[in-house]
Amino acid sequence: MKVIGIVGSPRKNGNTNVLVQQVLKGAAEAGAETRTFFLNEMNYRGCQGCNYCKAHEECKLEDDLVEVFNEIAAADGVVFGSPIYFAQFTGQMRLFLDRCYSLINADFSPRLPAGKKAVIIGTQGAPEPAAFKSVYEEFGGQISGVMGMEIKDTLVGVGYHAPGEVKDNLELMEKAKNTGLNLFK
Repeated sequence: MKVIGIVGSPRKNGNTNVLVQQVLKGAAEAGAETRTFFLNEMNYRGCQGCNYCKAHEECKLEDDLVEVFNEIAAADGVVFGSPIYFAQFTGQMRLFLDRCYSLINADFSPRLPAGKKAVIIGTQGAPEPAAFKSVYEEFGGQISGVMGMEIKDTLVGVGYHAPGEVKDNLELMEKAKNTGLNLFK
């Protein structure tokens, strides 16, 4: 088994990454090989709308996302994590998602092998858990409907501002780890 984490937060020590790492820790304890990609440290551009990927098996752009897309194709599970910035996922995550257009065929069917599991991790400063529910639901719809992944769980840390303070929420930390442990059950 192989599970990768894709972190859309600009803060490596932030709450989003803390939760992503907890899920990956659980997956590793269940026997999975894990790896994390930090989008903020990568060099990539958004989709150019050239449709090259519809006539070929990959995106025309040769940047840091080539490796990420190869790892997504090879992985059994993917943990997507992003904080909410200005009522939406970060620009880093949205730019990445823009490029996921290359992961679907011209008829909009998934190009990825079937059976992949996905976890969505979100964090937000707003204390109301449902404040950005529509953002998580829309993203889940893209991951399941367009990419063909099964959403196993969506975990959202609410009311957090300072990097790493989600660690104090022992219940959420345990839930994140258990999500990783049970990803393939």
